[in-house]
Amino acid sequence: MKSTNLYRPAKRIPADRLAKMRAASAAKKAAAELAHQQRQATPEFAPVPSLKALPGGLHWSAQQPVPAVGKLVSASQGGKVETVKVLGYCHAAGFIGLVTQPFHPGSRRAHKMHPRAHCVFGSQLAQAA
Repeated sequence: MKSTNLYRPAKRIPADRLAKMRAASAAKKAAAELAHQQRQATPEFAPVPSLKALPGGLHWSAQQPVPAVGKLVSASQGGKVETVKVLGYCHAAGFIGLVTQPFHPGSRRAHKMHPRAHCVFGSQLAQAA
């Protein structure tokens, strides 16, 4: 029985072409790493004044659009629905958050809150009736 070669021998890549390919790959990886570091420049829970200052690829966890700065929204915090004012934006774990201030900032509860408690996510916003 006659055997046929089903595969042809592999061709070697010339050394100069291989060096160019490796250099291009290293440059591409370096550019991707730099872009990743720039996106991660804003630490989690750090307030920023606009959505453009946040890193890309974040998700908003509510059906309604992201509220503008200065708008009053109803948010569920600690089992209570309260009216809060949007002061800015933050992010954590891949989600967009709102930095808020209680509508009654002089209240006793507002003074006891941890600074991160002022960060509200879309899932905590009260549903519109």
